[in-house]
Amino acid sequence: MSDNDAMGANLQQPNPVPITVIGGYLGAGKTTLINRLLAQPTMPAGTAVLVNDFGDINIDAALIKSASPDGQVIGLSNGCICCSISDDLSKALDQLSNLPLQRVIMETSGVAEPARVWQHCHYPGFTPQALIVVVDAENFRSQSKDKYVGQLVNAQVDQADLLIVSKMDHNPAFQLRRLTAQLTTTDPSLLATVLGWTRRHPLTATLSTTKTASFAARTWYQQQALSLEELYALLDRQAEGVYRIKGWVEITAGIMQVDRVGERLTLKPMEDRPVPAQLGLVFICST
Repeated sequence: MSDNDAMGANLQQPNPVPITVIGGYLGAGKTTLINRLLAQPTMPAGTAVLVNDFGDINIDAALIKSASPDGQVIGLSNGCICCSISDDLSKALDQLSNLPLQRVIMETSGVAEPARVWQHCHYPGFTPQALIVVVDAENFRSQSKDKYVGQLVNAQVDQADLLIVSKMDHNPAFQLRRLTAQLTTTDPSLLATVLGWTRRHPLTATLSTTKTASFAARTWYQQQALSLEELYALLDRQAEGVYRIKGWVEITAGIMQVDRVGERLTLKPMEDRPVPAQLGLVFICST
């Protein structure tokens, strides 16, 4: 191949698909943010959302169009898709590489440093665009000072290009004293800002070099329906050393989505949303 041919081939290479990384500590509201973005009528078609587990993202029934046989990819009626990372980002990106995508939004684990995930987004056909971190206004102060997880919580914030503050309704006086640009989850420009934000400088935040907290997940599988009192007793018995509880449980009133972050417990009826095949709870705790 001549030099001119090589130059022509390079010019014909498509632009890499940008990846927006969304991080934040356990229960900060990453999934809620992504659901809110997906529900916007102006969400561009050709957007892929990568999640660790479809059970973590409550896609509204009206958005679901089809599911692949292996459950790894869900097509959405707004032209977007959701794809399971399954702890293998490269495999997920390979799955997406043949699709006509415009962008990728990737939710990281709540116990991950987003900057470490960013390093793996330099993948053929893809490029990292921005690192966005969700901050929990209700629990950030206590979490950032926690002797076990404080270092991780602060590292996540320090590594962000853009901060999105959630749960301001629970703590209206909250202020995050950082020079990093920030907005709230109720900002009317949320979608445009998230999709359009681009890193304007090299990554300067350093990765943690000292040992941070390690985490484990315990799963309780439900075998029979519980009363509300039995559910409360179960949650109280498992509370020690647990930072997050989430899942679905059948009680006498119906199937409920359970979400506990800090001291706040939220129970939501599933109503017309898809119910997972297996009911139960995941308890995320330090080890």
